[in-house]
Amino acid sequence: MSSLVKHTTRDLRWHNRSALLTHLYVQGPTSRNKLSRVFGLSSATVSNIVSGLIADGLVEDAGLESSDGGRPRSVLRVRSQYGHVVGVDIGETHIRTGLFDWSLTMVAAWEHPIADTKLDPYEVARLVIQGVAEVTARAGLDPDRLLGVGVGVPGAVRSTPEAPDRLLVHAPTLGWSGVRLGDMLRSGISAPLAIDNCARTLGQAEMWLGVGRDARRAVVALIGVGVGAALTPGSKAGPPASDASTIEWGHTVIQAGGLLCRCGSHGCLEAYAGAEAILHSYQATLGSLPFTATGTEPRLVELTERAHTDPVARQTLNRTAEYIGIGIGNLVNLLDPELVVLSGWAGSLIGPTILPAVREAAERHTLPYLQGHTWISVGQLGQEAVAMGAATLPVSRVLAGGGAPEPAQ
Repeated sequence: MSSLVKHTTRDLRWHNRSALLTHLYVQGPTSRNKLSRVFGLSSATVSNIVSGLIADGLVEDAGLESSDGGRPRSVLRVRSQYGHVVGVDIGETHIRTGLFDWSLTMVAAWEHPIADTKLDPYEVARLVIQGVAEVTARAGLDPDRLLGVGVGVPGAVRSTPEAPDRLLVHAPTLGWSGVRLGDMLRSGISAPLAIDNCARTLGQAEMWLGVGRDARRAVVALIGVGVGAALTPGSKAGPPASDASTIEWGHTVIQAGGLLCRCGSHGCLEAYAGAEAILHSYQATLGSLPFTATGTEPRLVELTERAHTDPVARQTLNRTAEYIGIGIGNLVNLLDPELVVLSGWAGSLIGPTILPAVREAAERHTLPYLQGHTWISVGQLGQEAVAMGAATLPVSRVLAGGGAPEPAQ
């Protein structure tokens, strides 16, 4: 009986440690007194937990804050030097790898363009392993000392019943079906490894560190060559990323009998609002000009810049805004989120230009009683958002466990 009590007490202590650490990580610096009020714990309990977090290098004192008439209180924050994580964005046009410190500030980056969207999985795994080696070498870090490596993929990640830890990646945009990517990566990566859908990881990054910090529930829309989305709980919910659910938003039909989509259906949103679809729409319009750039991303940059002076480019982006607005109207009517975030590399690129038109179109396609409930914004994390989102996977594991017993060097 005594061992059961000790076990329960220990579990409670580590649960409280995880909760306080997560709050500090996601909500930002705060005082011991505020932590005590938020979690309903005694000052002594909070002090003991915080002392342990400081001793393990996870948290540090960050100066004083003024109080109403009382003594200034010390403020706590996560200690960025605790360790490092790597996030990898496997996209249809690139592999981006970022090295981040414990506070998810980028330390080093590496990118490899992908010309062929149906790359051999072993080649992709080799490039991911190379990227991890590149960013850690640039920072002078031993890759074996990483807190973890997170990988975001443009597809579904499923475990097998016979081996729950063995993950299979189904990514039609890459031509993958049941690829054992984790097994391939573990041959060259010794740090803890996590793989998830890039829309979910992107959503977590935006909710923790981006525009969704104060939202209770949001849809984070990933617009690249493909179009996807994740229904994501607010930052106050904290980890894990599995709290978010992916939505096949890009394959909702917005035009009956419309353009052929990569999925085989017709009239999908992706066939009108994906990066390649936008470029094709421009090139198919009378009066369009040849591109000087090569590659999907450079050409979309060129098109966005042209929209300031080229009426055909401007017309193309206005059409795109209408389609995205229709898609968002559908999301609002179905899910009534507090926030919709346009993100992904293409969404971040064209978002500032088309945002007013997207908001107007979305309102026209939203039920009257739901209008005004949802705010539409562009993501704040830029082109590195997916890599940063992938880096939240190993961070989530550390937070959920209350921190590793020994700090990384």
